[in-house]
Amino acid sequence: MISREKLMQLYAAMVKSRMIAERTAELARQGKLPDNWGFGIGSEATLAGVTADLRPDDTVSALGNRLLRSLIDGIVLESVLGPVSTPLNGSRRSPSGQSETLLTGRNGHSAPAPLTRSSNIDLSAATQAARTHKTKNDGRIALAYFMNPVASAVPGKQLQFASRHNLPIVLLCHFGSVERHESFLSPSAKVKDASEALAFGVARIAVDARDVLAVYRVASESISRARQRRGPTLIECVDHGLPAPLGSPVAERRPSVIADPLRGMESHLGKKRLLTAALKQQIETQFCREIDAATAHLMN
Repeated sequence: MISREKLMQLYAAMVKSRMIAERTAELARQGKLPDNWGFGIGSEATLAGVTADLRPDDTVSALGNRLLRSLIDGIVLESVLGPVSTPLNGSRRSPSGQSETLLTGRNGHSAPAPLTRSSNIDLSAATQAARTHKTKNDGRIALAYFMNPVASAVPGKQLQFASRHNLPIVLLCHFGSVERHESFLSPSAKVKDASEALAFGVARIAVDARDVLAVYRVASESISRARQRRGPTLIECVDHGLPAPLGSPVAERRPSVIADPLRGMESHLGKKRLLTAALKQQIETQFCREIDAATAHLMN
């Protein structure tokens, strides 16, 4: 049973994800931000579900998704959307040669977040961080987030290493369509069978990308396993474009609700009498102020 507090935390994160996506998309259309700066509308369930049980001092590597850590408590949105020319937290080169901005939370910890979108899977930074966390035995984990990776980029050796050394790492791949997921599973020139290659002792779970409760349950268990040093997990969030199972927040009959994970969650919370119009307005107003402050330097 997911508590009322956790349900509202998930909903608030989904609202924030949507508002950030809308604002950054608007700024990208105006040429004030790169097109791949943030995350797209429709990924709210995945983002909220996977970040709900992360801690500010966990390591998060998110290719093409610079704003992911803004959903984790302790990250100041202004530090993510600060002036591009003078990053508030400095910059460095990642092991793969990509530019990284160090996103520092209120507790002083930092984590790499590569800025370049890519279909390749490179777990180098996350694996290195996971090894450090395991050595220090500090209860921290590493999360690597990828959008629409391709089968030819399956990091078999890296997954095998993570499994063999029981690293505290969670790999999450978000697929925008069933077709992209099926392509990922298909045989490729470099991997005879992607599903077999991805096994390598790594637990592998597929989940509906529109169902925030399903994503949360899978992510929460995977993160808990990693913290307890019970092995890494690969989570595949797939947008099936179909109604979710009965009982989930996206299982509404109206097409407009089915197509929108945020509206589905609102309907779910409304039926449980947890979300009122006044509370919805309060949450939106709070985040609007935060996003306005973070993007003020870009709005002129």
